[in-house]
Amino acid sequence: MMARTGSGLRALQLSRRAVIALPVTAVVSSVARWAKSETMSGGATLPRLSYSGTELAPVFVDRAFVNISVRVDLAGDRPVASYMAARPQGMPALQRTPRGEWVLWDQRTASLIDNRFASSGGHLFFVLTGANFRKQPFPISLEVAYRTLAGVKFGVLTMMAQK
Repeated sequence: MMARTGSGLRALQLSRRAVIALPVTAVVSSVARWAKSETMSGGATLPRLSYSGTELAPVFVDRAFVNISVRVDLAGDRPVASYMAARPQGMPALQRTPRGEWVLWDQRTASLIDNRFASSGGHLFFVLTGANFRKQPFPISLEVAYRTLAGVKFGVLTMMAQK
């Protein structure tokens, strides 16, 4: 950065802490803004899934004990089934069963297993608690989806491992 003085420009000296803190502050504040929009009631905007896919905010997780909760706006849709699938980097796709187990998935929508995630007040709640992905390579693309009479709407978020 440069600062203007009466006789011209000179380099603005920042401490090493300030140089590191600035990008970290930007990341933390953007995550906080996203989390706030996800948890606020009232006029907050929740993501809506689509037939072509919706990108959802990435998350950092503990590989051995993954806890994720995703709430989406149904926008008047009436889901007949709900799903969760994972695509570990360079590995076969997996899908979640209603009992929380992960099984191989052939990536066909016809073979998806209904997880019966809860819906209330026009929102659908996808919850993943205590999943062990310790043996899977990261990042992992996690897909949440629901079926309507017209097809499957879905969203994708990236799970990244905490260090």
